[in-house]
Amino acid sequence: MRSLFIIASIVTLSAGATVLTATHPVIITGHLRNKTGTDKQLIELASVFVKGNNKILGKAVTDKKGNFTLTFTPKKEKSFDFYYYNIGEDTLLIDSMTSFESDTPEITFYVPGKYQENTFGKVICKICRQSDKTYKIKYSEAPITSFYISETNDTVRNLIYKGKYQEDCISGLATYWCDRDQVKF
Repeated sequence: MRSLFIIASIVTLSAGATVLTATHPVIITGHLRNKTGTDKQLIELASVFVKGNNKILGKAVTDKKGNFTLTFTPKKEKSFDFYYYNIGEDTLLIDSMTSFESDTPEITFYVPGKYQENTFGKVICKICRQSDKTYKIKYSEAPITSFYISETNDTVRNLIYKGKYQEDCISGLATYWCDRDQVKF
């Protein structure tokens, strides 16, 4: 009788339980390359990190040739956004992916990242896949900005002037800014 109770308990527990599947870690063999091919300092000892659902999932540092290994365990992220940063450089979005072909992909990223244009010649953001809030960056020492009061009575600085994002430094790697996702690429 006791063994029948144990068997019945196990059957009852397994019928009502949900099966949790563990996801496998993704191990990326990465290569960071300079898009222009002229400045090797851009890729030497640079940092690459991946974000999902606005949380950092993993980080890596490149070797002198720009190679790195990045390991992270995906959960239920909608996309995986890869960023680059180095000493004296801004943090740049270099790519965004929704899935990987395997658990051990080999991926080459470019600094600055490659971008796509729609049929009207407007650059498409890598995260939101839209072009209506993507602006070319204009670098200058004294950018033209405006301020306005939002609906919540906050003072907001607007860096978009005449269709360009006004960056307040002399130069940088990023070419475009997505105002929706607040990223440079």
